[in-house]
Amino acid sequence: MDNGLNLHQRVALISGPMTTTVSSIVLTLTRLGADCVILDPDKSVASAFTNQINDAREINDKYGRAMVIQGEFKTPEQIKDAVGKAAQTFGGLDIYIDALMIQQPSPMKFDGTIENFDGLIEKHLKLPLMITQSVMAYLKSRKKGRVIFLMNESPVAKIKEDLVAQAVRSGLIQFTQALAKQTSEFNVTVNSLSVALTEEYILAHDPESKSIKEAMEKMKTIDPSLKITEADKISQTIAFLVSPMGATMNGQRFALS
Repeated sequence: MDNGLNLHQRVALISGPMTTTVSSIVLTLTRLGADCVILDPDKSVASAFTNQINDAREINDKYGRAMVIQGEFKTPEQIKDAVGKAAQTFGGLDIYIDALMIQQPSPMKFDGTIENFDGLIEKHLKLPLMITQSVMAYLKSRKKGRVIFLMNESPVAKIKEDLVAQAVRSGLIQFTQALAKQTSEFNVTVNSLSVALTEEYILAHDPESKSIKEAMEKMKTIDPSLKITEADKISQTIAFLVSPMGATMNGQRFALS
């Protein structure tokens, strides 16, 4: 991948799960020379993928390495230990990418109940905030770094399916802007990237469909203009933002259709 980007000697921490989007991000960043650490409660899927990344490095030593850290990631102590292990393994941290986008439907029912509201807050708002707090200690000490939050921005969500999820996750938008002002003096940038429909989002919202194509056709009955945001488009945008060329981008909200 010869596009002028250079991420050698950079270490990226990515909070998963191991989706198509996350795998594309890791593949892109390691091809540019960065070492990647994935935080994922389910190690079984990510381990096979990281093994492939490391096998590729045996062939081309310009590629970065990859590893997965499995854990609950619920308490500040568990998060601090995981972040510390990631930094120790590859000699520091330079990038944090929060890929905890909400995939499952979370409609708001008008009968006085909101299902799994506390769980949504814990996983998709509180957890990113706690990981960011832990990572920021490393970035500030190195006086450089990048933080990116991936956001859901689906037309379907605006209609009915993810009202609660949008309320929970949107808190990170204001957090991004406020944190960016505080960390700019340390040469740390903080941005958010909104994406539309991903493969996981489509399948999660229509599990009865036999393929992405079938699920997409059903969604197009709601809005014929709907399009999938390809995983490589997301990963290439992130690669630009975390590279030296993205140094002037701070406190911004970018959107991919």
